[in-house]
Amino acid sequence: MKMPAWVLAVASCSMTTGLFAPPGDAIRLEANDERVFRLAEKLWDRSRAEFRPGSEIELRVAVRPGPAPGPVPERDLVWEHGEKGYVASILDLLVARIDLGRARVDAEVTDGLLDAVPSFAARALLEAPTAVLLCHRGFAALHAGAVVGPRGAVVLRGAAGAGKSTLVAAAWRAGFGVLADESLLVSRDDAGQLAATVRDLTVLPDAERLLGLEGATEDAFVGGEAKRRIDLTRDSTPGMRVARRAATLLLGARSPGPARLVALGREEFLEAFREGEIPQEHLGGDPGAVAEAWAGRESWRLDGAIDLEGAVSILGRLAA
Repeated sequence: MKMPAWVLAVASCSMTTGLFAPPGDAIRLEANDERVFRLAEKLWDRSRAEFRPGSEIELRVAVRPGPAPGPVPERDLVWEHGEKGYVASILDLLVARIDLGRARVDAEVTDGLLDAVPSFAARALLEAPTAVLLCHRGFAALHAGAVVGPRGAVVLRGAAGAGKSTLVAAAWRAGFGVLADESLLVSRDDAGQLAATVRDLTVLPDAERLLGLEGATEDAFVGGEAKRRIDLTRDSTPGMRVARRAATLLLGARSPGPARLVALGREEFLEAFREGEIPQEHLGGDPGAVAEAWAGRESWRLDGAIDLEGAVSILGRLAA
């Protein structure tokens, strides 16, 4: 049987290996295109240490000739879940197979997609698959956003629609760093150590207008909704993806203002923390253990965040 031209092209390209060090772990990346390594360098530090075979996460990315995607390729992104792993795919443009047992990702992508939307390629090929594996290793996933200042990260936790992304975007506009708008990683061994899953920032169109972000965003499609994305990958560095927790805010009623902190007893905090749970948090960890570690330690409820200026001022005091 005659092999497709792209299969022969990929087979003729030698794979190059690079070693990387995400927080608390190790990655061996193989790829046949230097652009993949340049994207990886935006996410993780290069490592000079040789890892013990079988102990690290393995990523293998084959770039093949092929077309560019249409507008907003994530509209066509499909995730298939199985007992032993996951598959993420976009038509005939991209596929990433995640093997949980072997801590391995095998991915293929067209050079057209890699050229046209490198930030999306970084998320789909590198960030998201690695985050899945990290959640089954040293980290727990948490449904929360986080903004970063000189003192560390302020975690923003709340149910869907509580206003996490809008507040994170307002903080970004005010000069804060961003670790996450919807999900982040918390070390199981040290609940103060935070890391990005997919370092992303998307808002609904009305929030874009409210914050005056027109011209600073691009089309996005997240959670079945058309949104607007601030591209955090373009200027990303590994240091932007990790932080120590400085405080935790559970988002309460958005109105009326002004924005204010409300002290919570331990049981109140634990109960309010549970309101932000989503099923994905339990795939590789226990959000309750994180809540127990944070209860009573620089943790409050934030009410009245409809007063965005006041809320951002509070974040500034906690993070700086």
